[in-house]
Amino acid sequence: MSSSPLSSSSVQFPFATADHFFSDLREALAHSDPRDAYAHLNRVFTRLLYFHTSETPVKLVGAFAQTDYLLKEKGAKPDLRKAVNDARVRLRRHADPSLSDDLLRTAFMEDFQALCHFVALLHGQEIPSELQELFPRRRHTASLPSPVTDYLRVIVQRWDDRFLYVHTESDTSPVTVDYVRGREHHHGDGTYLKALLKEGTQLNLIRPTAENGILVPEFIIFEPDYLIDVSAIASCFESYGTSPYTFLLNKLRPAPRSAAILLGNLASQFLDEAVHHRLSTDGYADSLRTFFKGNALSVLEAVPAADFHQEALRQRKHIAQAVESDLPDAVKSYAADDIVLEPSFFSEMLGIQGRIDMLQLDHSLVVEQKSGKGDWPQIDAETPRPQQKHYVQMLLYMAVLRYNFKTQYDRNQRKLYAFLLYSKYPKGLLGMSFAPRLLFDALRLRNEMAAYDIGYTRGGLDKLLTLTADELNTAHVADKLWHQYQKPQIEALLRPLREADAQERAYYFRMLTFLHMEHYLAKVGNQRKENSGFAAKWHDTLDEKRQAGNIFDRLTLLSPSPDHQGEVVRLLLGFPDDVDHEISDFRIGDIVVLHPYTPGNEPDLRKTFVFRCTIESIAPQTLTLTLRVPQSSARVFTRHLHDSWAVEHDFIDSSFSSLYRGMHSFLSAPSERRQLLLFRRSPAVDASRQLIGDYGQFNELALRVKQAGELFLIIGPPGTGKTSFGLMTTLKEELLDPASSVLLLSYTNRAVDEICGKLVEEGLDFIRFGSGTSCAMPYREHLIEQRVQHCTHISEIESLIAGCRIFVGTTTAFNSRISLFDLKSFSLAIVDEASQILEPHLIGLFCAQHGHRPAIRKFVLIGDHKQLPAVVTQTPRQSHADNPELRSALLTDCRLSLFERMLRKYRHDPAVVHMLCQQGRMHTDIAEYPNRAFYDDMLRVVPLAHQLSPLPSADASASALVRLIHSRRLLFLSVASSVPSVSEKVNPAEASVIAALVHAIHTAHSNNFSPEKTVGVIVPYRHQISAIRTAIAAYHVPLLRDITIDTVERFQGSQRDYIIYGFTVQKEHQLRFLTDTTFEENGRLIDRKLNVAMTRARQHLLLLGNERLLRQTPVFDALIRFTREKDCFLSVSPDRFIEGDFEMFADVPPTSTDAR
Repeated sequence: MSSSPLSSSSVQFPFATADHFFSDLREALAHSDPRDAYAHLNRVFTRLLYFHTSETPVKLVGAFAQTDYLLKEKGAKPDLRKAVNDARVRLRRHADPSLSDDLLRTAFMEDFQALCHFVALLHGQEIPSELQELFPRRRHTASLPSPVTDYLRVIVQRWDDRFLYVHTESDTSPVTVDYVRGREHHHGDGTYLKALLKEGTQLNLIRPTAENGILVPEFIIFEPDYLIDVSAIASCFESYGTSPYTFLLNKLRPAPRSAAILLGNLASQFLDEAVHHRLSTDGYADSLRTFFKGNALSVLEAVPAADFHQEALRQRKHIAQAVESDLPDAVKSYAADDIVLEPSFFSEMLGIQGRIDMLQLDHSLVVEQKSGKGDWPQIDAETPRPQQKHYVQMLLYMAVLRYNFKTQYDRNQRKLYAFLLYSKYPKGLLGMSFAPRLLFDALRLRNEMAAYDIGYTRGGLDKLLTLTADELNTAHVADKLWHQYQKPQIEALLRPLREADAQERAYYFRMLTFLHMEHYLAKVGNQRKENSGFAAKWHDTLDEKRQAGNIFDRLTLLSPSPDHQGEVVRLLLGFPDDVDHEISDFRIGDIVVLHPYTPGNEPDLRKTFVFRCTIESIAPQTLTLTLRVPQSSARVFTRHLHDSWAVEHDFIDSSFSSLYRGMHSFLSAPSERRQLLLFRRSPAVDASRQLIGDYGQFNELALRVKQAGELFLIIGPPGTGKTSFGLMTTLKEELLDPASSVLLLSYTNRAVDEICGKLVEEGLDFIRFGSGTSCAMPYREHLIEQRVQHCTHISEIESLIAGCRIFVGTTTAFNSRISLFDLKSFSLAIVDEASQILEPHLIGLFCAQHGHRPAIRKFVLIGDHKQLPAVVTQTPRQSHADNPELRSALLTDCRLSLFERMLRKYRHDPAVVHMLCQQGRMHTDIAEYPNRAFYDDMLRVVPLAHQLSPLPSADASASALVRLIHSRRLLFLSVASSVPSVSEKVNPAEASVIAALVHAIHTAHSNNFSPEKTVGVIVPYRHQISAIRTAIAAYHVPLLRDITIDTVERFQGSQRDYIIYGFTVQKEHQLRFLTDTTFEENGRLIDRKLNVAMTRARQHLLLLGNERLLRQTPVFDALIRFTREKDCFLSVSPDRFIEGDFEMFADVPPTSTDAR
């Protein structure tokens, strides 16, 4: 079997022409409101940038870098460079109220002209004469003045030993920066930057001053969009030296587990309780009980030391003393009700992010708690000396308050009280002063960490082969701590890589590079996808965020109220009246950040501390959030009573931590497991094993799985019951062995909920890992934190873990708790949705050990590589693997799932692979095309009654639409757009036709209509969902409000009697998105999205789209030709169709109800 994924650009569509962009620009002229016209221009400009930079070998973050790159690559003249950049600045700021409508009207045609010339430059084509005639005779608009700022974003053109030659975001004129002189005037030597710079590097110049026309900044931040966590920077300041390579090693180390860390977590809880005023009311036993139930596994993994309780009581006392007495004495302005616990910040200015333990609302006080020892030698027995890494952490927090929040810092008359609280000591509250030179060293390290991390995306990880512990010992220490602990730990971490052979190293480095690229793109954005990456939160305009569904803004705080008493755990926010939930990309359980802003301004999370939350519910008028860190006082929120609030998606760096560790664990996995993964040997099979249970027609599958010793793949095409039969049959047979334990995994929480539902139906006991908000309500009682509620001793938790035979959760949940396998081994892991799971997400589980043996003896992977693939942000060119060492392992592209790589190897080996071929979902008429086009005619019906049933007989009194939908199981309606659309992602014509079809389906099934079962609508864009719901609402049928209308990604795993699939696209360039999951197998194009959409239908499948447009792609052309051959193709006018005035199929007799 050969399978080669294709990038969307490898299927050639005629959408990349200048004419299309000229046409799109021309449409902006139809807007009367200048801000709407600029919003339209900005969307075209953004698409132009993404189209022309999506395959560039360099990484370009934001429109500034993309524009600069393209202008240079195409050799644009200075006048055009200036005009395009001036236009870019206005496009970015067009919603800014400080720009008047008059200014925008005056500038519009000049910016329109600049963009037309930009298109002509990029495509090498003349501007159409009809557009040139519209251009202004001469330029009237001056460039926007650069705003007064504390920092300046620049792009590096070139450099020498003294100066950088750059240009700024708002001006293309060259600017000279002295990056060496800082060592004389400020804090350190900036010449280290020479080793990091490349042409096109983006820098932030912090507080630059101009001296003789040359800028001299206090600090320079390298690639500031790549935010690095403050704690990660601080942890690289080791007693033996400071190195960016320490950052890399820290990613690879196993997750730390110790009694000291356990104590630190408990001490952190004590601090929260002290701020919440609970230490004086709750006893130690109450605190311990709360901690025990919330950290049950951690307690089990790191058994507390004998003096744990004695030390914990001591720290509790010291924390109470510090919060209730020492802080008020030291800071007269201390206000307990104004304390914010663990607020987070994102400083694009300094290129850092972090979370502060305690902050006073007015930013005048910051406290960071440490439960461990201070530096040596300490001042006296009761007073510690701060460790350098802790001092660095505090300095970076202070820098954020001084630089990022300078306005408030100045308002405080530059008074900032900063304390490290060493809770181990009676006098552990240490006041910290500002140290400019150490801050320079910290920011230098931050820059090197960012540069090295970006380098790892290009393969710089081979440094690990030569890196030694002594190289990291830059302080040249030679004490007992170094020789007996630190150096051996570093050597032990690196040793497995030195001992690995060439192929193992090649595999490790390629996958680790792939992970670094995915991590990088998650931070800064994917050049192939607009509005992606965390940095989009400041690069995208508010309009772009709304269009992408990436923000809830203009929220009002409903609860807590100003008179709320006690701690705040939950927030209730109100939506504005005109909000449209359907276009949002938020779902219950999502992790988000909440931040306030002044009404009338654009929300900007860089300008305030933010609260990390989880979405608990989304109602028509309200949004409920659960704070990840409860607050002690409502004033934290009610002081913003007149502000608006915004919610945006969060990104947690630690989501990649377990993946890095998992990849490193590959090197020390048992040899037989590494050989299995690299195809050096075949999976073990024991043909002597026989079934214990009886599973009817699934006995053959159950037997093959049982005889497989290490690995088995189940291919589950749509409707074949991969969960109901493939997973459950395998599970039941395994459980008949009383010594067995089973891990049930899937990629999404929705799929895990489905698995839990099957277990509950069968009356099987299980423990689920994961968060409560991501778990469906009926299964929350099975969550590990709920199951331990009645445990009062460690031994009871041990018994619970040992006694439960089924553990369930997402791969993410178990990757983050890999230490579970120290406590328990499993005879089997069944991985559902395996074709959607990237290889690094499973490697940590494959390589987990219990003792010195694999913690999971056998894996059964269930999936279908012809349905939706794993989500990958990098391009096929970036994810391609071309190392000769990996050819025998069939690793050619890291974007393939482990399931698909294994399938390539063992596709025709029945001892390893079984395909479920009986589908019980689709009627034979619906199944015919996907079976032929995607599954080589291998699928057959069960058959169930509905799969062979004839069409309903025509009712003479039925409407034309009802008779039409009952005349065909499969129907393609060619709908040409007739109404101008406010957005390319909204097709009003299709929305109205879909609404009419939904209403007709309801009419035909009014006696047994079920919103959950009868009909579902699939479209590619969330904006179209909203348009369809609006069109359906016009029919005033309350039941139709509850039908599911969603994207194909959200529909996988679902089914309905009727499926309506609206292609929506109106322009050629949209075909790229619609076909971006297409790949080639055995000379045949397989479109995964189309496959999933078509195979959700049980009895009727209705397809709608623009025939002329869709037939430009081979996949859709084949589909439309099929529908024409089967006489189930109809070209309709939307208005006439809705009225029932259309040419019916010849085999459908007319009735008196026909409008014609």
